[in-house]
Amino acid sequence: MNLLHTTWEHFKPYWRKLLLAVFFSLVGGAFTILPPLLAGKLVDEVIEGGEMSLLLWIVGGVLIAFLGKSLFETLQEFVQVKIGLDVITDMQIRAFKKLHRTPMSFFSTTPRGDMLYRLTHDVESIQNLNNTVVPRILQQVISAVAAFSAVFVLYWPAAIIMFVVFAIYILPSFKLGKTMRKMSAVQREMSSDMYHHLQESIESVRLVRTFQTQEQEVGTQRKKLTDWKTYSIRAALIGKVNWRLGNLFNIATPGVVMLFGGFAIWDGNISVGTLVACLSYIPIMFLPVRSLAENALTIQQAIPALQRIYEYFDLPEEHIANLPSFGEVEGKIDLENIWFTYPSSEKKILKGVSLSLEQGTHIGIVGTSGGGKSTLIQILLGLYEPDKGTVHIDGKNLFDYNRNSFRQQVGVVSQETFLLNSTLRNNLLYGKTNATQEELDRAVEAAGLKEVIESLEDQYETIVGERGLKLSGGQRQRVALARAILRQPPVLIFDEATSSLDGETEEKVQESLEQLIPGRTTITIAHRLVTVRNADKIILLDQGMVAEQGTHEELLALRGQYYQLYTAQYSELEMEMIG
Repeated sequence: MNLLHTTWEHFKPYWRKLLLAVFFSLVGGAFTILPPLLAGKLVDEVIEGGEMSLLLWIVGGVLIAFLGKSLFETLQEFVQVKIGLDVITDMQIRAFKKLHRTPMSFFSTTPRGDMLYRLTHDVESIQNLNNTVVPRILQQVISAVAAFSAVFVLYWPAAIIMFVVFAIYILPSFKLGKTMRKMSAVQREMSSDMYHHLQESIESVRLVRTFQTQEQEVGTQRKKLTDWKTYSIRAALIGKVNWRLGNLFNIATPGVVMLFGGFAIWDGNISVGTLVACLSYIPIMFLPVRSLAENALTIQQAIPALQRIYEYFDLPEEHIANLPSFGEVEGKIDLENIWFTYPSSEKKILKGVSLSLEQGTHIGIVGTSGGGKSTLIQILLGLYEPDKGTVHIDGKNLFDYNRNSFRQQVGVVSQETFLLNSTLRNNLLYGKTNATQEELDRAVEAAGLKEVIESLEDQYETIVGERGLKLSGGQRQRVALARAILRQPPVLIFDEATSSLDGETEEKVQESLEQLIPGRTTITIAHRLVTVRNADKIILLDQGMVAEQGTHEELLALRGQYYQLYTAQYSELEMEMIG
């Protein structure tokens, strides 16, 4: 991706504001060149010529120039900061939107910490550049060009000397900047790695406390911080060398100009006031150079940050744009000869699995862990594409349509329930924001959540905490059930939906589900086989293949794997009841 081209594409919609910022900067630059000219007049006409009547005019001119410069540069900074914030917002939203459209395989191979770092800290680095460095650099560059033009008119040899000194400085500065940019990119990767470890360690705090690995976690973070600190010191030293080099040339230039200017005054080619004016322009001309040196670290950090954000713009999307909407789903599902391997893995999870459901039927999927049950559901939802095989819904190939339009008509309750750090009401309405209070109450009662809500002080307005940690596992699962019930979808998928419920609650929820299931195509993945014994058909997956299928009674009669699983669980339940 071309960095400059992509950046310009984001700035292009704001070209009118950019022109306005340049106009303000040009006017500010015009005011900048006045004080040195007036200083020259002061020397030649007031001090040497004795024209004291001009003194007040010169002082007034300097004051007006200062006020004019301050006013127009402030206006330019305001406009440019506004543009910068607009552009940063556009970039962040574009990257965020892209993440929500990229295939699920990306999330299985990319650390979440890296994603969050790019969308926050990398964006912050670009924002620092936009808000502070870029507006000032634009002002200073325009002022420097105006000053160089003024010196060229006053005494062109001085302008040539300044240009040569500037050119000599550029080469080592460019090489140092290139080194800093590479080091900054490494720094950002190290920072991203630290951020990922911090997030992972905090999210797994219960695991850390349980296994008493606090010192191990702290040691890992200390090692990462030490490596980052050592590398950052090296980068900072190179930045200081660049800054000192700029200062050296800034000090040397006036000496060279004084030397040549002194001989020119001796020969009568220029006046003392002209030399004073030329010397006064030197700081203005070198201001952008010094600014670049002083802000080199900010600039070099922003460039790799931009590249990291732009990498997300090029991510592949789950499906091509402008695919037709799926239309209204009736509920006939056919999966034929599905083979699947997860990205960056060689193990085949599904091996030729076929599954067929007529509209309104209920199928149960059981089997040992790792058999491919949940993976099959993810393929049915279009979250992953199979290596081989087809997925047809109502006779339509799922992957020929916009999958989001199909998912909107599916109710899913998975084993892992994710809740927002918001009110209970917002979590319940997440899948159907326009539901009425009556619909909400019915869904809550059907999921066995009514008594829980009534026991809460704020009831529906209770904040559930991050990931719903203020609720028990069973309560979170019932929220997910109510959320699915509320959508009243034609297709229902329960991925071990009652696994976190106690026996009594599970029985109540199961009764509610039995009322919800009729008329809807339903797939239930279950560890507890009693959950699927009333299904129209049960499929047992083993090592990614269909080992057995039939009704509950038919599978028990086979006395195969299903029979062994069922009798083992029945014995466990019986022992619990006796105990």
